[in-house]
Amino acid sequence: MLVEELTYPVGTRVLLWLLEEEPQQLLALCRERGIPVGDLVELPAKRQREKAAERLLLCRAFGRPVMLLHDGQGAPSVQGTDVNISITHTMKLVALAWNEAQVIGLDAEQCDRKQVVRVRDKFLNASEQQFINPDDLESHIIAWTAKEAVIKAERNSALDWTDGICLNPFEPSAGETIITARCGDRLYALYTRCVEGHYITLALPDGP
Repeated sequence: MLVEELTYPVGTRVLLWLLEEEPQQLLALCRERGIPVGDLVELPAKRQREKAAERLLLCRAFGRPVMLLHDGQGAPSVQGTDVNISITHTMKLVALAWNEAQVIGLDAEQCDRKQVVRVRDKFLNASEQQFINPDDLESHIIAWTAKEAVIKAERNSALDWTDGICLNPFEPSAGETIITARCGDRLYALYTRCVEGHYITLALPDGP
């Protein structure tokens, strides 16, 4: 079900869909709204749920059914528009961000995803490992989603997770955690909130 709409700087909005329905329920909701789903019926149940919820969110954001396209890096766009979008999935959530003015990146992860700590050497550089305690699950997940969000904003899946994206020191906040980061010559502001058992992180360019 559609659970929340979040607002961010520079006119960015994010819609969240909690995946509680069975695939057939989501397909039926799509059909009610005139959203084509013929290409989804042969997909595995998990993919049916994700793709149907994705199309429902897009229809809500744009006010009509739209066609989703992907470039060579897998980055999404909406056919016939210049609106910047970013989409993320977990086992329990689908989220969509859109902005008419600038590129954006969105990522989400479950708050209890302990596996992230075990792979800290693969995404935290030496400086980040100094201020993120090995026992701090919350900071690890925030850092993970922050770097994934930057990769999506950059539309470059080949970016180096460690030294290619450098996070400045941060401490998780009870409300919204705001982090600054650098990727090459570009600065980013990253906004993280905890919603429905997930950390949701949005990346917005912040300067040259």
